[in-house]
Amino acid sequence: MRRHGPVWLLVGAVIPVLLLTACSAKTDPAPVATHHSGGGAQADSKLTAQAQSALDAASDGGGSMVESGVERVSDGVHTRPGLTHGAAYKLTVVCAGKGAAELVVAPAGAGRGKAVPCDGSVVFERLTAEGSLKVDVRGTPGAAGMIAWRINKVGSGP
Repeated sequence: MRRHGPVWLLVGAVIPVLLLTACSAKTDPAPVATHHSGGGAQADSKLTAQAQSALDAASDGGGSMVESGVERVSDGVHTRPGLTHGAAYKLTVVCAGKGAAELVVAPAGAGRGKAVPCDGSVVFERLTAEGSLKVDVRGTPGAAGMIAWRINKVGSGP
């Protein structure tokens, strides 16, 4: 009755191959890409253009630009501009999208914090460099869109 040995050997070799094939076979459909109603990069591009246009329209042409940029509200603006001690500067911020952001300048007294609505409104803040400044614009919970900002030197300092 030992004649069944090769059959068990064959079955022992075939079963792992069948299990491996069955486990690796794809029976689920491929995942479907989801699209957000915001439009992703296209929406970012449109909001960037809106914010930049409002920022450019608010520019009075006076003073020299020191620093500028456009950031997603979710990323925020975080900069430590190299400003001349004692000189006056104007920070202009525009947010296009939904919700609001908060502008905070540190150290305290260099400029005060203020709300920046994400409706295309232009917000100005006067800065005086009395040491190292840190400028932060952070989106409030639920805010989305793009923030355009610019720092211009408006006064002469030492």
